[in-house]
Amino acid sequence: MRPNYLILILLTLMIVLGIFMSRDPERAAQMSQMYRDAAFTGETRQMVLMLLAVGIGAFIVYLTVTRR
Repeated sequence: MRPNYLILILLTLMIVLGIFMSRDPERAAQMSQMYRDAAFTGETRQMVLMLLAVGIGAFIVYLTVTRR
């Protein structure tokens, strides 16, 4: 099976499961609470964004330096 088809199948499955989970009000409330609990807040969010920016910048520099 080609990787494109596998990715398409996984995305479709994720969408169907998301729709199914959001239709149940109790499950939707649990998912909403889970997202709130897992979210980064305050200083942690700033550190994660800074690390992400540095990582993306380093990757761009790497691609620029190794380009032939």
